[in-house]
Amino acid sequence: MRSFSLLVLALLSLSGCAYRRHTTPLHLETNPKLAASDRPGYLFKLHVINAVAPPTKVSGLPWDDDGSGPDCFVRVYLDKTLVWTSDVQENNTHPEWNAILPRNVVVGSDTQMRFEVWDYDTAISADPIGHLEQRGLPTTAMTDAVTRLQLDSTATLAIMVSAPTAHRGVGLSVEIRSEYLKVIGIERFSPAARAGLTIGDRIVGIGNERVAHMDGDDAATELSLAGERSRKLVVTDKTGKQERTVMLDTGYVWLTM
Repeated sequence: MRSFSLLVLALLSLSGCAYRRHTTPLHLETNPKLAASDRPGYLFKLHVINAVAPPTKVSGLPWDDDGSGPDCFVRVYLDKTLVWTSDVQENNTHPEWNAILPRNVVVGSDTQMRFEVWDYDTAISADPIGHLEQRGLPTTAMTDAVTRLQLDSTATLAIMVSAPTAHRGVGLSVEIRSEYLKVIGIERFSPAARAGLTIGDRIVGIGNERVAHMDGDDAATELSLAGERSRKLVVTDKTGKQERTVMLDTGYVWLTM
């Protein structure tokens, strides 16, 4: 009985250590024609459109035991990291996805891109249909134009690259503490990142107000509005010692995979 009581006290103690979290909201930029100077040149929106698979495996055998077509899905890798997997299109040598990746992709001239098309068998098994790996964007890719990629087999994959999607906001996630807001997440391309904020920083002041003198919800709201209101942030590192002042710019947040 005593052990059970100690366990309950320990759990209650742990639950008391949980802090509320707040992510500053983002608002989609409604202007679809952003000037090139308004965006990094290596960010793109990637659209996976469709594929054409051969009627049989290389061996001549059918894709499935019942003689039906392949159950196709696509994987996209950037610098050997899997960033996106499509839905499975069943029994189809001409699968259509018309899917836009949920975030922009960062593709510099040295970025290793890899596209793979697979035939789904089970949750742990799949047969390769074809792939393409190269540095940078495909040389034939034109903005807002469909590009059909020839894979290492007779299969092809159609994609389209476009200007990246932009948002307005701060690009920051914090834990709400009694005397400060602890930075726990930063979007890579955002006013927060450009201001030099880092994980673990403590925001102790917003404008001329100290967080310690504010209600937690009010502090979170003021942080969300700090960029558009041109409010300064007073910040310390995770030790809480030397303070510094930063200003958030009014530029875009570019969400990336």
